[in-house]
Amino acid sequence: MLRGLAVVLVAVFHIQYPLVERVPGTPDILLRFGEAMQPFRMPLLFFLSGLLLPRSLTKPAGAYVWGKVRGLVWPFVLWTLVVAVAFEALWRDDDPWWLLMDAPAMLMGWQHLWFLSVLIVCYAIAPLTRIVPAWVFPVPMAVVSSFMTSDVAWVDYGEKVLWYGAFFFAGAAVAGVMETWQRLSPVLPAVMVMFTVVWGYLAAQDAELRTTLGFATFTTSLVGVLAVTWLAPRLPRLRFLEWVGRGSIVVYLVNLTTITLAFETIDTVGITEPWSIIALLVIAGLVVPVAMVPLARTPLFVWPAPRTARRPAPRIAASTS
Repeated sequence: MLRGLAVVLVAVFHIQYPLVERVPGTPDILLRFGEAMQPFRMPLLFFLSGLLLPRSLTKPAGAYVWGKVRGLVWPFVLWTLVVAVAFEALWRDDDPWWLLMDAPAMLMGWQHLWFLSVLIVCYAIAPLTRIVPAWVFPVPMAVVSSFMTSDVAWVDYGEKVLWYGAFFFAGAAVAGVMETWQRLSPVLPAVMVMFTVVWGYLAAQDAELRTTLGFATFTTSLVGVLAVTWLAPRLPRLRFLEWVGRGSIVVYLVNLTTITLAFETIDTVGITEPWSIIALLVIAGLVVPVAMVPLARTPLFVWPAPRTARRPAPRIAASTS
């Protein structure tokens, strides 16, 4: 359910800026809510992925690698091409296909695809936890990310890998004790929940608090993520969010692409009526991606698993009695 909640919050976040830009009078609270969630949305997605790592590493090395190629590398490559071609066609630049020629941008994950790119790196490093415990990784990664301050694209990408990777390995580190954590008495978690609410409010007012990557912000965001994971079993079970969570990669990959198409349509057609803009953005950013969740096991989002040959049934000798 938490994965579904996190990816829906990402979708809403992607909708809010074009909505505020094209619909004058949009309540400021919508923008503030999205900004308040910013320190926790993506860290939560990486943390939840890390929770599943110990189970993934029980597989043989070949099965582990092939699983990540099918479920992460393939959709990353495919949707990099889809997004690049779609956006090139929309923007009609004087230099066609410049984006496809920008290899660093493609490898680091252009637009929202950086999430898959960083996650692929995390899973590539993850087998080291068979030798070194996962809890060793988060703090050094977060600390080192504090010193990576540069406008150079590769440095910025490295900072993302370290900072978000810290949440990934934090999830792997607590995977074995998560049930114990969720059963903990409410005193400490309640304080953490209140801190998360306050920090979210402050982050909505201060862009630096919600965008700076470093050890201090890692600590505060991790408090929020742990608070949410403690709170989750105490919330009403929403099957819709569970369903979306199982197809979260669909919503994540499709969402920003369809919103950009809608945004360009609004400009091209000249739509100015506020409710029409709202409807178009909500349909593009939420309805269409959620409606595509049943396609999660298709080649659009995962490389098909090889078919296993069926062994012929053994022959049974006829009775001679």
